[in-house]
Amino acid sequence: MLTHSPLTSRQFTQQQLVQHMPFVHRTEQELEQLGEWWQRVTLIGKISSLQIAKTLLDEMDVTQRRFQELQRRLVESLTQEKLRKLNLDLSSRAQVAIDILIRNLFERTADVGFLATDRYIRAFLHNDTPTEADRAAIVERLRAYIAKYSVYDEVILLNPSGQLSAHLDVDNPVAAIRDPLPAQLLSATDTPYLEIFRPSDLQPLKRSAHIFAARITESDDPDSRLLGILCLCFRFDDELQGIFAQLAQEGLLLAILDSNNQVIASSDEARVPFADRLQPAPQGALGRASYRGTEYLVRTASTNGYQEYMGLPWRGHAMLPLDAAFKHEVDLTAPSGRSAAPLVQVQQGALTEISQAAAKVTADLTLTVINGQILSVKQDAQQFMPVLNEIRTIAQKTREVFDHSIEVLQQTISDTLLADAVFQASLAVDIMDRNLYERANDVRWWALTHDFRKYLADPEEALAKRAQLAAILAYINDLYTVYTNLLLFDLHGRVVAVSRPEQERLIGTVLPPELPVSRALQNEDPQRYVVSDFVATPLYAGQYTYVYMTAVHALESRRTVGGMAIVFDAAPQFHAMLQDALPHDESGAVSPGAFGLFVEPGGRIVASTHVDLCVGETLSIDIDLAGLKSAKRTGRLVRFNGESYAVGAVMSQGYREYKTTNDYRNDIIALIFMPA
Repeated sequence: MLTHSPLTSRQFTQQQLVQHMPFVHRTEQELEQLGEWWQRVTLIGKISSLQIAKTLLDEMDVTQRRFQELQRRLVESLTQEKLRKLNLDLSSRAQVAIDILIRNLFERTADVGFLATDRYIRAFLHNDTPTEADRAAIVERLRAYIAKYSVYDEVILLNPSGQLSAHLDVDNPVAAIRDPLPAQLLSATDTPYLEIFRPSDLQPLKRSAHIFAARITESDDPDSRLLGILCLCFRFDDELQGIFAQLAQEGLLLAILDSNNQVIASSDEARVPFADRLQPAPQGALGRASYRGTEYLVRTASTNGYQEYMGLPWRGHAMLPLDAAFKHEVDLTAPSGRSAAPLVQVQQGALTEISQAAAKVTADLTLTVINGQILSVKQDAQQFMPVLNEIRTIAQKTREVFDHSIEVLQQTISDTLLADAVFQASLAVDIMDRNLYERANDVRWWALTHDFRKYLADPEEALAKRAQLAAILAYINDLYTVYTNLLLFDLHGRVVAVSRPEQERLIGTVLPPELPVSRALQNEDPQRYVVSDFVATPLYAGQYTYVYMTAVHALESRRTVGGMAIVFDAAPQFHAMLQDALPHDESGAVSPGAFGLFVEPGGRIVASTHVDLCVGETLSIDIDLAGLKSAKRTGRLVRFNGESYAVGAVMSQGYREYKTTNDYRNDIIALIFMPA
């Protein structure tokens, strides 16, 4: 059992924390040793030169107490800064784990709604006595869809009574259905789909099945006769392991908790097993935990949701063993191959005050020592001179410890800032790859639609059925809101139908030359697709975007009868991806001055959150963007518009089969700028 309590100075004392911070602990010990030596030297001075020591040594006692107060403040500042960075890091990783998952699951809510309207599935379920040939045909139909989406491992069709009609996975021993899902879905008439995560005889070999289910009706009228239920089964464990791998860090444990605070996914099940019950950390706070004999620092995060979809009541949970939490620290005494000068100069705050105060105390002490030396000469107390010199040496060493500690902390802050910028950039490019993976799959899914294939095969019939085709496109576009328009076109590239009535002026026109129409029409393989360059196109009001395209094939063959194009709503979608990846403070606001970009290797801007950096312009920056390879990352301090920034740059690497199987090449770099 895991127990949590808020991490406060009262519950977890500074001294307890310092024991786990090697550099802070070493600094504290050095200062304590210097303080003890100061006291011994002072005592020797009082004994050896009673006639002049009292006044001077009283002043030095006051000076020592001032140093001791600064020491307390320094150690406290070092401790709190390291805690702050750790808190932000754990918080970010817990938040990203749950939000990336929710973004992915949002797409599933549209998939199940679209596939539930498939003509072939409706026809199969309409037949009360399907043959084995009918079942084989519908399984092939389902396989054609799922071939585009590796996020699913099973599709199940149930009849209105909730019994099995057909399913895709031959290794899934589904038989008699006792799961309450059918009854729950049929009673929930106010929702278009139902999402469950629990043990289910729909997937009896899984410890928990993650299923999106929708009603299949006779027509697009939701009140028409019920034909059955569609169940899309999500590859939950597979997806979470990919997310955890992206967020991996030495010693870090990540988990997803359900509404009962049970572990439903873990980055290391040997250490945090499935179904273990954990108490979440306090809302918005760093927590302390004792779990299986180990002390942890922990953060728990609820999802921010995506386009109003919040998913099931799950949370991301990050745990780091206390004895490893502060393991990796910068040590400027070790050779590093770089300048010891900190990249980030702390200009304000407690550290600056401490540094200035230490300098003043040292200067005051120097004057006191000089006065003491003059007085010793006047009173012929030469035996007191070594005492004064030793005290000045101790004070200087104390000041050096202060300066070194502050310098190390500044370096730590700069290194952390760069690491954070790179991490946020990797998050941004991962969100982008995952999002565009869906776009490549969508266009191929929809090209399988029966009516598209039937009517495009006959230009006259396509003309007569234009309203019907537009209605289907509009239904799809309403489900998938990341597009401004969906289009069908014939073998000459002429637009036949559009999803948005305000775009009907395009009907009968030839698609613009910047689109790869001929390449799309040459696709004989329904698995293939093409994507335009990032171009300004009249299909997107003259703005820059990607247009995904593929061929539409005849019903009984792979003969191309036309094509489909989908116009990605790039401006708001890319902006939202970058906004989500930028660093945020505890209130959820973007950190002041931070901004993000997606750019091509040559520097052309694809998306920007900076008001002065426009899409289509070329960014000039002192980073070798062209030299970045797939999944590679870099970070450095740069000057931009007269300001200093820590910049993280990460090259895209694709997601699942998208951009990883030679299906498509499109190198995009995410850049995150954080004020330094």
